[in-house]
Order: sequence, then C-alpha cells, then structure tokens
Amino acid sequence: MTQPKMTTLSITVRLTLLILTIFLSACSTKPNQVSTPTPLVGDISAASAAQAVMEEFLAAWGEEDYTTMYSHLSSLSQDAISQADFEALYDDAASKMTLEALSFQLLSAIGTKDSAEVAFRVDFDLQLLSDLRRENIAHLVREGGVWRIQWEKRLIVPEMGEEYQLEFVHQTPSRGRILDRDGAPLAAYEDAIAVGVVPGEMLATQADLVYSTLAEISIHEPETIQSMVESTPDDWYLPIVTLSHEEVTPHMETLRGLLGVRIDEFRSRYYVDGGVAPHVLGYLLHIPEEELETYLRKGYSRDERIGSTGLEAVYEEELSGKRGGSLYLVDGDGRIQTLLAASEPEEGQTLTTTLDKDLQMRLQASLGDLRAAVVVMEVNSGRILSLVSNPDFDPNVFDLGEADRDLLDSYFSDDNQPLFNRATQGQYPLGSIFKTVTMAAAMENDLYQANSSFNCGHRLWVCDSVWLEDWTLSHGTAASGQLTLVEGLMRSCNPWFYRIGEGLFNEGMADALSEMAFGYGLGEETGIEILEAAGNIPETAGTCVNSAQMSIGQGEILVTPIQVAVYFSALANGGSRYRPSLVGGIKSAEGEMTYEFKTEIQGKLPIEEETLEAIRQGLQMVVEEPRGTGYWAMTGLEIPVSGKTGTAQTPSGNSHAWFAGYTRQNDPQRPDIAVVVLVENGGEGSVMAAPVFRRAVSLYFSDGKDPGGLMPWEFEPYVTEAPNPTATPTSSE
Repeated sequence: MTQPKMTTLSITVRLTLLILTIFLSACSTKPNQVSTPTPLVGDISAASAAQAVMEEFLAAWGEEDYTTMYSHLSSLSQDAISQADFEALYDDAASKMTLEALSFQLLSAIGTKDSAEVAFRVDFDLQLLSDLRRENIAHLVREGGVWRIQWEKRLIVPEMGEEYQLEFVHQTPSRGRILDRDGAPLAAYEDAIAVGVVPGEMLATQADLVYSTLAEISIHEPETIQSMVESTPDDWYLPIVTLSHEEVTPHMETLRGLLGVRIDEFRSRYYVDGGVAPHVLGYLLHIPEEELETYLRKGYSRDERIGSTGLEAVYEEELSGKRGGSLYLVDGDGRIQTLLAASEPEEGQTLTTTLDKDLQMRLQASLGDLRAAVVVMEVNSGRILSLVSNPDFDPNVFDLGEADRDLLDSYFSDDNQPLFNRATQGQYPLGSIFKTVTMAAAMENDLYQANSSFNCGHRLWVCDSVWLEDWTLSHGTAASGQLTLVEGLMRSCNPWFYRIGEGLFNEGMADALSEMAFGYGLGEETGIEILEAAGNIPETAGTCVNSAQMSIGQGEILVTPIQVAVYFSALANGGSRYRPSLVGGIKSAEGEMTYEFKTEIQGKLPIEEETLEAIRQGLQMVVEEPRGTGYWAMTGLEIPVSGKTGTAQTPSGNSHAWFAGYTRQNDPQRPDIAVVVLVENGGEGSVMAAPVFRRAVSLYFSDGKDPGGLMPWEFEPYVTEAPNPTATPTSSE
C-alpha cells in the first residue's frame, strides 16, 4: 500500500507526537477508560474530526464490530482488502492473541484540510498470555467531506506490516483426573491400552483362553464374555476393557498371541473398566464449529476435544487446565521474527467424585439389558454414591482410535438410547410411591389422620362418575379389607388413596396434592451438577377424577429418579431436602483444594412430625409386615430398611417398576442411604425393582461382598439370562 510522502510538517508532527506520547504515558489512566486527548495540532477542526472517527473505529474494535470498523476505511483501503478478509484477519488475530478484551487511549491528533494522523495506544487483555500494550499512528484522508482511515495491517500491532503475521504455538496441559471418593481413578489422561475382540478373527481352539484371559483383566466372567462375543457380528469390534500400560503389561504376551484380540495403544483421555458411571463422567468430543472461536480465544487448538456431557462438560475449565503458548511474529515463510508474548501451561485440576467405584460397577453389572436407573444417596449429606443408567456405554469409544465407527454409531441409533441418562433426565409417572405425598396432603389438611380407617375393596365408585380398581383385583388376590391410613400405605391400597384425592377436591383443595408435591421437591430440578430434567407436576388437579388419579401417582405427574432419591432421603433424615452432589472436591496440580463439598439444605418437607412418623411407620411396614407389598422381596435381608413399591401405568407397553426406600442401620461409620430403582416397562415394582434395591443395600453394607441374592434375570450374580420373572404371593406394585 502506498505511503504518504514525508513532509517537513509530518516530521515535525511526529516529533511532537513523540513528546506528547511520553508525557501522556506518565499520566495515570483507569483501566478500559477512553481518554479524550487535548493535543490537537494544525487545523484544529480537522484534527478533532479525524480523532472522532478514529475513536469510533477503536471503540468498534473493542466490541468486535468489524462491520463498523470496515465502514471507516478509505476507498483505497477497501479496494485493497474485502470486508470478509478484513473481518477474518481481525478474528484470526484475536484468536491467536487469545484476546479477551481491549481498551484504548487516544494520544494526539494532527490535521490539515485533506489528511490527518491520530496517535493512539491499545492495551490488549489476553486470556493466556501476558498482556500487550502497543502505541500506533493511523493515517486518515478526507473523502467526500468525510474522514476515512488509510488502513494497514500494522494497525493491529505495529510490528506486523504487510509481510508479517501472527502465529500462536500451543502448549496443551494434561487433563485433570477424575477419581472416586477413595481416590480410585475413573478417568485419566495418559498412555492407555484398549483391549477388544473381533469375533470373526478368533480361532475356535483359542476361544476358551480368550475368554479366561479377558475375564482376568476385566470385571466380566468368562461366560459373560463368551455370550457377548457370540451376540456380536463377526466383523464388529467388541470393546472389553481399557487399561493403563501398568495394568496390562503382565498379560501382554498372552494377549498378543490370541487371534481376534485387538490391542490399541493410544494417548488420550481414557475411562477405566470400559466406563464407570459413564452418564456421570460424560465423554469428550471435538469442539463444535459454532463454539470454535470461543475455545480458540482460550488457547485451545482446533483439533482438541472438550467435555461434551457429564462432569467432563460441567468442569471443563477445571479439568482442562490453563493452556500456555507463545505468540510470535513470523514472515511469509513461517520464520520467527519476534516473540511478542508467552506463558506456561497449568495442569488440569483433579476432581474427586462422591461415587463408590466398586458399588457403581457392581450395580452397572446387575441390570442386564433392562432400561433402568438406580440412585444411591447418603440421607444426611446429599452425596451420591452411585448413579446408574442402563443400558450404559463405553465413553472410550468416542476416541475413534480405539473402536470402529459402527459401535459409536450404534449408540446414537439404538432404540434403547444408551447415551440417555435415565437417572436424572428420565421423566416418569411415579405410581404408588406418590402415595407418600398423598398421605402427607391428607394429614396436613386434616382430611384424615394416621389411624383413620377405610375398607379397601377391589373397586371404588369415585366422583359419582367412574369405577376405579385396586391392584388386588387384577392379581386375583382377596381385597385388603379394613385398613388404617398407615396400613393403606403398607398395603398400597388404591381405593384408600382414591378416596383421599376425591375428598381433597370436594373440600375445595384441588391444588393440595400439587402443593405437597412441590414441597417434596418434585416438578423442579434438584441442583445436581449434571444435566437433569424438571419433571412435571400440574398446578392443580382440575377435576375430581384427575385428583383421584393423581393420588396414586398417575395422570400428568412426571418425576425423575434423582428427585425421588432426594425426598426419600428427607423422609429418612427427619425432613431435610439436601442438594444431591456428585463432586466431593477439586484439587489443583499444586495440591491446593479449590473446591470442597459442603452439605446444602434446599428446603424442608412441609409436614409436621406426626405426619412424618406416620409415613415412616407405613414405609417400615411395607417391608416388615407379611401383607406389605415389599415383604417377600426383602425377606432375609439383615439390614433394616423402609421402602415403597410402585407400578406406574404408561400410555404404551408394560408399567414402569419402581422401588424407593432407605436404610435404618444408624451406623456412625457407615451413613444410611436412600436407594431408588426404576425399571422402564419392567412390570411390577416388587418383582423387578425391589431386588435391585436389595442388592444395592447388601453391597453397600458388605463392602461389595454380598450381592443380596439373584435378580429375576440372573442365573448367578452379574451373569444374565433372558428375564422371566414370576409374581410373588403379595406382589402388587
């Protein structure tokens, strides 16, 4: 670009500007403050007008309003560079600088009738690098009575010129580890080895050795691996386990001698044991195009991956660390000319979860191919010890260096939605577990008391308009007969609760069930760290029949398993609703705790002590009285528990099976827990969900040694067969 000729006046002006710059640099200016200079030389009116244009240009730069900036360029400058290229150049410079903000200061201006020069200073506030300050001079010309800027690349930084450009060399830190509550690794960033099988490449003579060797290095039994292999297409890759080099080295020689066993070495984020709590931890994906500019500003390179879901996404900033790098000025051949700024990377922080790895893994292995969710939560703190969504997935598959594309694609195409977190995002009718809410509404509104009595038959004429049935009718079981309200909860008598719903409506309390549900924390997010759904609680029943249906957890009611775990914890601890948490602490690479878990009470159940004790009594009788709907499922369990079965009807398919409860061990060394189990379209809660509850309790109190019996779909613990459940004598819910 042609430069204006240097006149004697120009030389004089530059000397004047230099003196003024030195003077102004010594003056104190607040950060981000734009100061209006007083030194105007030559034609004062022209200098002032040119200065105003430059101020608009620099202000637009601070706002990254490149369209406005470009509009101030002279026609000669616009002929030399298109608006698209102009904007791309400034975008590129901002990314390479890791620019967060800039402020400017006008230093002086000199003008004649047709040309002017404005001196200015720019302070670049950079996210990663040491901040930059540069002083510069812009040339302006008058075109059609308007001042325009003779733009040059050096107006970005004066060192650039036409032949030089900025280049940022990245330094990426190690991503922080994710640990379980006891420090066992769940996710790390290091050299790892993925071990899997391509069934069609196996030798029949080596099959038994393949199964036994893979069982030795994974959590699976040989029979389970054989079943997995036999159900996988011959040309598919079946991932078995991801291990560190240290873990796999003793077995490497054997593995390399087995045809069909694939061993992939990679340096990446890896998740131990094929993914412990994958819906909690999440996974990494490449930066989405629409977010790329944001991450480039933070010093990420274009090909990096970021947390996409779970804790990986929520704590991306802490886990990813602080990037470092060097900002250079390079020539057209890429040769470094000048180092402008530099910084060192800082390693990612270590995140310690509240999860119990062993409990989590064993519960994950207990659900077969069911669509299900399990939540285990300390009742007096809110710490989540296990959060299971089934079917699960292997987050290592998102690193395509390990697995074939087919397996990854299957996660997105599978009708069972393995990537969907049923524990926090699944929204389901609650069924008879909602009766704990209905009972509270009845007692708190003085409609009934704990010892109120009702004859529970097979059917009830409700709201003078419809017959509604009890579960005993469809099971061919005798009607439950005369029951107190507490016994009605124990027996899960539908007509008892239909009567409550009808009574509340007829007494002008159509919104009583909804208000109590809101007080229990339903219909709103719990505040857990990862993505969750709010569920749905209608503001009011609306009609008498709707109120009757709501009373047994049907109608428009939708809840998430995590919400139920929170309020059952509150029932256990005396009424406090704790915010559920998955994060126990975060520690910097230097060992400094930057975050530490603290209990947080979000509210209290809106019920009196008498009501709470009546509900607790009913929940205890559910599992301890022979007529209780959970009695047979809990027979022989030595840990004292309370709970409630639930069978929630759905618009299509089998009912959802629920069981929610808590322990009453009162062991100061081992906090009591609430456990909530949901099995989608599983049928009856006492058959399909209660055994999982029992297993969670047994595992927790035995340090993983006692599986608490068999699931209906198992022929030995953690080894599944096709589910074929049969009803127990008192099955209801």
